[in-house]
Amino acid sequence: MIRFKQKPSPNSSQVRKVALSLPLPRGEGLDVIRKATIPSPSGRGRIAITEQLASSWGRALLLLLLISHSAFAAGQAGTDIAVLNAGVGARPLGMGGAFTAIADNADAPYYNPAGLAYIRDQEINTMQTRLSTDADHYYISYVRPLGKGGIGFSWMQVGIGNIVQTTTTDAFNEVITTNVFSYFSNAFLLSYGYPVNPNLSFGLTAKYLTSDMDQITGGQAYGYSITPGILIHFTRQIMPITVGLKIDELINEQKWGTGTVEKAIPKARMGIAAAIPEGLIKDSTIAIDLSQYLSLGYQMEIALGYEWTKENLSLRAGYTDSSISAGAGFRSGAVELDYAYDQETSFVRSNVHRVSLSGKW
Repeated sequence: MIRFKQKPSPNSSQVRKVALSLPLPRGEGLDVIRKATIPSPSGRGRIAITEQLASSWGRALLLLLLISHSAFAAGQAGTDIAVLNAGVGARPLGMGGAFTAIADNADAPYYNPAGLAYIRDQEINTMQTRLSTDADHYYISYVRPLGKGGIGFSWMQVGIGNIVQTTTTDAFNEVITTNVFSYFSNAFLLSYGYPVNPNLSFGLTAKYLTSDMDQITGGQAYGYSITPGILIHFTRQIMPITVGLKIDELINEQKWGTGTVEKAIPKARMGIAAAIPEGLIKDSTIAIDLSQYLSLGYQMEIALGYEWTKENLSLRAGYTDSSISAGAGFRSGAVELDYAYDQETSFVRSNVHRVSLSGKW
C-alpha cells in the first residue's frame, strides 16, 4: 500500500492529504472514488401497452436475467473502475442518480443506452468538476438519431496531479518523499439504442478504458467494459410508467503494465419512473433505482429522485447512499444549464457542486 499526499503550491508551506486511493499496478485492491450515483423519465411520447409488448418485454427480462446469472456464476471479483464511479450529468446527479428508467438525454450512454432508441435530436452535454478528493473530473457526451435508433459518443476523465508517493520516514519521523507522479483515468464510450417497438428498446455501451500513473513503472493500464440495457414504457391514462434495466461492467477487464489483470464485479440496476401529469404534484417525475453487485456479501443500494418541470424551469431532489442531492435546470431556446448539489459523505469535504451545459438542435 502507498500513501499519497498533494505537493504544496509555491505559495503554501502546508501539504494537504489527498483522500484518494489509487489502484496500484500490483493489484493490491485499492479503490478510487467509490461513489457512484445515477436514473429518471419524463413521460414524453408514451404509447399504450399492447399484447405484443407483453410478450416481447417478458422475453427481454428473461434474457437479461439469464445474462446476469451467467456473470454471477463466473465469479468475477475485483475493484470498481475509478472513472466510471464519479457520476455524470448535473440533471441525473441532482436526482440522486435515479436515472436508469429515464435516460432521455445525452447522459443516456452512461445511465442506460436503451434510452438512445428514442432520441429525436442531436444533443451535447458537458461538465467539469473539482471533486472533494481534489481530483478533476471532465465529461462530454454527444448523441444523435441513427437509423431506427440512436448513437452516442462519450468521454470522461478523472485526474489528479502532483501526487507525492511516500514509503518511509527518517529518524525524526519526518516523511521522506520517494516519488512525485500524476494519475489519469479515462473512459471512451460508444453506445447504440434500438427500438424493438414503440414501448421496448435495447441498448449497449462499449467502453474503452485507460489508466496512467506517470513516473510509475508498470503504472499504465488498458481495458474494456460492456454494459447492456433495456427500457420498457407502460402508458396509462393517468400515470405513464417506465422501467429500466442494465448491468454495468457485465464483461470487463483492465490489464496493467506489470501483467496484472483486474476485473470489476458486474452491477445490476433496475429503475422505475413515473410521470405525474395531474394532481398536487403535476408536471413531476418520480424515480427509484435499485442496484446490486452480482456477488455475495454486498447490500442492495437504493436511489430516489424527483423532478418538477414547468416551461423553462426544473427543480430536482434526490437521495442515495445516505446522502441527499438537489438541483435546478434553466432552458433558453436550445441551450440548457443544469446545477446539482451533491452531498458526498464518503469524501473529505461534505459536498460537491456540479454544473452541466447542454445544447440540443
